[in-house]
Amino acid sequence: MAREAFCNVNFQAKTLAVIEQANDIIAEYEAQGFTMSLRQLYYQFVSRDLMSNEPKSYQKLISIMSNARDAGLVDWDAIEDSTRALVTHNSWDSPEQIIDAVAKQYREDVWQDQDCRLEVWVEKAALLGVIAPICDEYRVPYFAHIGNNSQSEQYKAGN
Repeated sequence: MAREAFCNVNFQAKTLAVIEQANDIIAEYEAQGFTMSLRQLYYQFVSRDLMSNEPKSYQKLISIMSNARDAGLVDWDAIEDSTRALVTHNSWDSPEQIIDAVAKQYREDVWQDQDCRLEVWVEKAALLGVIAPICDEYRVPYFAHIGNNSQSEQYKAGN
């Protein structure tokens, strides 16, 4: 847990209740090995009838969670943003380290000689954290088309 406070916030009781519900939902998913995105957390609020499914509710949750994290009431590592990340460059301390790293990545293409190849496509990037571990385990390619399907990816998949 990485709860670090950067400011004091005097939350109203109803906002504290939302933060407590958020922490409960986050803990439930962490127990299953998942890190949630903010949108996934919002969908959980909606599906549990704790919040209405409308843009103003999503914006409200964004604001509450931002303030709660700044105040140290929500773990900074509990929410991830898989669509915005710093691109870094790999480095190694020795030639042995790179050889070990590459050896761990070696895999043969299990789909190469198959008549059909599975792919998992999801609409929301927020779902990648749910499907990626399973797809990686079974080497099934996956793709989030983020609301608008990619004609280029459709063409590639068809081929």
